[in-house]
Amino acid sequence: MGNRKGSALRNLLLYITAFTLAAVNTSCKDDEESDTPDPRIRRVVIPQIGNNVVFIVNDVEGKIYNYDSLTYGTRVDSLYPSFYAYNTNSISLKYAYDGVNFVDFRNTVAMDLSKPLKIVSTNLEDNSTKEYVVDVRVHKYDVEAFQWTNVGSIAELNESALSQKSIMHDNKMWQFIQTATACKALYSVDGKQWVSTPVASAETLELSTLCNIGDSLFAQSTTGAIYAANFNNLQFNKFDAIHSGQLLYALDNQIWMLDGSDIKSYSKSGEPKISQPLPEKFVVDTLCPFTAPSGNTILGYLYAKKGDYSEIWAADRYGNIECLTDASKKIPYMNKAITFSYENNLSIIGGIGIDGSYSTKCYTSDNSGLSWTIDEHKDLANTVGTLYDAGIFQIGYKGEFILVGGKSANGQSNNVWALRLKKLLLEESFLNKIK
Repeated sequence: MGNRKGSALRNLLLYITAFTLAAVNTSCKDDEESDTPDPRIRRVVIPQIGNNVVFIVNDVEGKIYNYDSLTYGTRVDSLYPSFYAYNTNSISLKYAYDGVNFVDFRNTVAMDLSKPLKIVSTNLEDNSTKEYVVDVRVHKYDVEAFQWTNVGSIAELNESALSQKSIMHDNKMWQFIQTATACKALYSVDGKQWVSTPVASAETLELSTLCNIGDSLFAQSTTGAIYAANFNNLQFNKFDAIHSGQLLYALDNQIWMLDGSDIKSYSKSGEPKISQPLPEKFVVDTLCPFTAPSGNTILGYLYAKKGDYSEIWAADRYGNIECLTDASKKIPYMNKAITFSYENNLSIIGGIGIDGSYSTKCYTSDNSGLSWTIDEHKDLANTVGTLYDAGIFQIGYKGEFILVGGKSANGQSNNVWALRLKKLLLEESFLNKIK
């Protein structure tokens, strides 16, 4: 009995000893593994191109690259990248543009990443390395730019236009032109073949005010009188139902006017509808009115000149008017600029500046007019040159437009241009290849 007790005790002690040694060995092994120096790069940040640009670190292929290519034209020849290891300050880096002549990396030295760069990362014990090729990808093709294609000319536009206006009606593009001697209209289905039709009016029309509600057309003459016509009979007659005011646009099937200190609307038969006082701050020199989408609604916009700069005002279908961008934002005013919208972005292109210079720039707002930036992708192409007061039609997909006529520094233009977003052309090319 005593021997059995002693044997059991010895077995228990041997078991405890074996378990303790195994635990110690396992602990030492874990410590050794956790202390193993790791030369890999975990993360790359380049503040100059934005902290939100995500770089993929592919350890298998030894590649570091940005997931989404940067916008066409982004400068990457003088950047200050930061490379982060898995443990703080646990690697040293060398780099080479030619893959041969390596120098120590310092994030205070500008690096040219317009071409692939080779990086060698070494752990601090100098017994393990990892090589990477850094490739900062930039779009080689300006996919957000317009592709300008000349699709012909219109003989009827050879005579200089005093004013002109584009109206899309019944799936046709209508271009109205007022010259010193006559008013006329042209229409087209495809932008290539145009049909001319006469327009009758007792007075010279200021076609920048031309708007329509269905078949009904309204325009103001140079004397201020309101005239009305319809597409079936382009005979403009004096519209006596409206006695005064500055014609703005048609919105919500109503004619909208600035009249003294009020903004007013009328039905297409001339019945008064809405009258709202203008804000006290609405004191402007000249303005260009237009309508454009804002989300799921349509707003009236007043692109107004105030001093040397512009203000952007918006009005809803109830006559509520609000200043979106005031003159303090220093947005230049372009007289007779071409206004349009695409994908709910407002755009102002071309025009004549305060100093009389002709602009080729395009100003774009992606938040319904609250802020504006120069859109480097959609300026007037070199082949088009400077242009203002041209007609523009949006056709089919949102990235397709037809631009007609207009004026340039050299006089009246009779050209017709097709504008397509280049990404549409790329998509079509890609789909055709799939087919």
